[in-house]
Amino acid sequence: MTHQNTQTRPQAQASSPSQTQVQALARYAARASFDDLSPAARQQLPIHILDSLGCCIAALGADPVNACRQQVADFGGSGPCALIGGGKANPVYAAFWHTALVRYVDFMDNFLAPTETCHTADNFGVALTAAEYAGGSGRDLMLGVALAYTVQSRLVDHANFMTRGFDHTTQLAFSHNAAAGRLLGLSEEQIANAIAMAASSDASFAVIRAKPLSQWKGLASAQSALGAMNTLFLARRGVQGPLQVIEGPNGIDHLLGMQVRIEWDKQGYEGVVESTIKKYNAEIHTQSAIYCTIELVRQHKIDHSKVVSIEAEVPQITYDFTGGGRYGMDKVVRTKEQADHSLPYLLAVALLDEDVMPAQFTPERIARADVQALLKKVVVRPNQDYTEQYPREMPAKITVRLQNGTVIEHEVQDYPGLPSHPLSWQDEVEKFDRLTASRIDETLCQEIKEAVRTLEGIQVKDLMELLGHVQVSQRDGEGGLGEPLER
Repeated sequence: MTHQNTQTRPQAQASSPSQTQVQALARYAARASFDDLSPAARQQLPIHILDSLGCCIAALGADPVNACRQQVADFGGSGPCALIGGGKANPVYAAFWHTALVRYVDFMDNFLAPTETCHTADNFGVALTAAEYAGGSGRDLMLGVALAYTVQSRLVDHANFMTRGFDHTTQLAFSHNAAAGRLLGLSEEQIANAIAMAASSDASFAVIRAKPLSQWKGLASAQSALGAMNTLFLARRGVQGPLQVIEGPNGIDHLLGMQVRIEWDKQGYEGVVESTIKKYNAEIHTQSAIYCTIELVRQHKIDHSKVVSIEAEVPQITYDFTGGGRYGMDKVVRTKEQADHSLPYLLAVALLDEDVMPAQFTPERIARADVQALLKKVVVRPNQDYTEQYPREMPAKITVRLQNGTVIEHEVQDYPGLPSHPLSWQDEVEKFDRLTASRIDETLCQEIKEAVRTLEGIQVKDLMELLGHVQVSQRDGEGGLGEPLER
């Protein structure tokens, strides 16, 4: 099989007044170049890529992830794409696998808009797979990530998918194919058709985020990757899609009740600079409230048995996603999927453990009596002032009331990881080390970090060779931290 070299850029054609939104987006994708990336984006991209890889490694061994790996083994063939965790598959199932890995632990980055959100790292698995399949360089991978992050973020900025009942994985039909199409050297026409086919057939519904949460919450984006990569290769073979999927009769404009009009010719490729990295292993809008709780506990040693109530004031969007608002509230918290989207559980475990990492989502930790009793004492309220400050800031206030009448309060405006308070390379290294501790040997860990740090000077196949040595036993089960296998 001959793979197209990504160094050859298709020539962008002059835009036309009759161009559809999908065609304009394809033109924007096809003309993208590494030279278009700002110094700030080039600095942040390795940080976000290392963050994504830490999430991938942390996911290995979880039961739903093991099911995905078995699916890849049955239907993904034997090559030519290397897989994180070892083995090979065709590019369609390799992208599915890598997207399932980066998403499952729910610890990857996000883009925040006033009423919408998305996990920008949902694009990482497709970009990684397409770059490796095309024989690309680290710079190609960085470009693919930058392009995909920006496309998805602009659609979140300019449309109202979630408030109209669509899940934020819906936009991946656009961003996955924009990035992978560019990396594989497809023409504008081919990219446009791939996007049109995926966007018209692979929309997903926001009920994925509704309570009670299922395991599909952590796997829906992998399904989007599967569909996008399938349409990408069909488009490369000449199959055409409905290019008017946005503006046409009964298209996306009709479904959203608005016109989605983005001037793609005027967009840069800076989505990664606008993306926020999670400090804690929890739903993105809970980060400040968790940070506030942990700061409060460290300043005031609290006997959890004496707590009468924990009151949280948060922006409306935090309340909607995790506090009992638009998406409801799990009355019983028993699984990881329920726990990491339940603000009562997250604040209770943060007060008890002074941390919210994968260890706080093992079945044993979730079921323990201390956190189950304490989460019932958490009250969540939306704060209008905080809502108006979001997403520029993410304020939160925590009030703890004790049996002796003592009231302890603490308030924060943001948390480390927001674009206004970005993580440094060293910050991310510390997070990566915590996520991968006991899962891979120290030498391999150092080699992966060095490869990402020097990504501009290596080939993606070199990075994938290292990632292929990451092996975690499938016996780990849900939330388990298994012993690494020797290289």
